[in-house]
Amino acid sequence: MPINFNAKENRHTYVGRDAQQEWYDLIQKLVEPRDKEIADIGCGGGIYSLAWVKMGAKKVTCVDFSQQMLADTAENTHGLSNVMIKQGDALCTGLPDNSQDIVFERALIHHITHENRTTCFAEAHRLLHAGGMYILQDRTFQDIQLPGSSEHIRGYIFDVYPHLYHFETQRRPDNIEVINGLKTVGFKQVKAVPFLEKRNTYKNFSQLAADFQLRKGRSILHELSDEEITHLINHMEKSLGNKTDIVEKDFWTVWVSIK
Repeated sequence: MPINFNAKENRHTYVGRDAQQEWYDLIQKLVEPRDKEIADIGCGGGIYSLAWVKMGAKKVTCVDFSQQMLADTAENTHGLSNVMIKQGDALCTGLPDNSQDIVFERALIHHITHENRTTCFAEAHRLLHAGGMYILQDRTFQDIQLPGSSEHIRGYIFDVYPHLYHFETQRRPDNIEVINGLKTVGFKQVKAVPFLEKRNTYKNFSQLAADFQLRKGRSILHELSDEEITHLINHMEKSLGNKTDIVEKDFWTVWVSIK
């Protein structure tokens, strides 16, 4: 069952982390955010909305359909006069035509059905000025196929619970599908960039296990019971042994296109 982002128990699910330096470095290679007007659609807890502000954005408009997520965003960006928070849907944001320099969507399109992704892309196209940039970041089903390791911790989920692999592949976009969809709605200069982003560093397995327990409300882990997560952590401990200084990384694809 898909996660209910409006449920009160999922408040604070997507806060408590900062954007990693690798992400800042990638964005600076793609675009100059300074003095730009940016829409962060599907903003979640506002982690990346805040990051855009730190990079000098003139204005960041945070859009999410969930009141719980927007409450987190408001908390995370409190006191920032150049942040606007708006309830809206990625398919129909309610923002004006040609109003944005950059539209950013991170970990969003896997929550949107295949049939509606073109509508999502068309909405981003509508919002952008001519020459504006659309930046999509998500995991493709190619990205999630890596086995579990000290770097790719998420891979252990499918090692232990292979039934979830089918669920995950059904919702993850295909790289070519996204590229073709962007071109269909009128985007130019479309390119896909593989991106390896550090998630966290753990001094030992105990730190990793504690962090994993806190992810129950996030992503695919909400499909598992507490007992199943405990079983997963035990499997990870056997696989990783006494390894220290574990650097967990996430494998992403970033699509960049121009209106």
